[in-house]
Amino acid sequence: MDPRVRRTQERLRAAAFELASTTRLSQISVTDLCRAAGVTRDTFYRHTAGVAELMADALEAELQEVTATLGADAAIGDGERMLLEHVRTRAVVYRSAMEPLLAAPVRAGLERSLRQGLEQWVHQRPGIVPAAIAGDAAAVSLAVAYAAAGTVGAIEEWLRTDMADLDRAVAVILTASAGWWQL
Repeated sequence: MDPRVRRTQERLRAAAFELASTTRLSQISVTDLCRAAGVTRDTFYRHTAGVAELMADALEAELQEVTATLGADAAIGDGERMLLEHVRTRAVVYRSAMEPLLAAPVRAGLERSLRQGLEQWVHQRPGIVPAAIAGDAAAVSLAVAYAAAGTVGAIEEWLRTDMADLDRAVAVILTASAGWWQL
């Protein structure tokens, strides 16, 4: 990636995080974001379609960095913990995107990251897939989509709490998940 493009992306993302720490995402204007990032509207629109899309990209990039450190020998709970630690670290930002559910681009980015992680999990551990859906790519895709969307729903609910007990949140989400994910 061109260093100038990378620097501009970093400035835009930093400005989005800063503004979202004090303002609801839906109330952040492109003008305010451009001013905070020190870029023009033209530059902004060369990088993203809107404020919510920028926030979604920024959060998704952070989440990918976090989960990239997850080893192939990790347990599903390790990935869940990393995910929830990321959400807790950025709770103010995620909460700024809730009205009452996460803004569609933010929710879609989170769900996409989860789907990718779960698809990789299944690819690395094909033996965990139940016989009823093993060998049926569409059925496995459906199970992955269900698990990802359910996890995002649980995260939205967790964001409505004080988020004090990370271990409990991990345990509850894993308990609510199909048992075969944990094999």
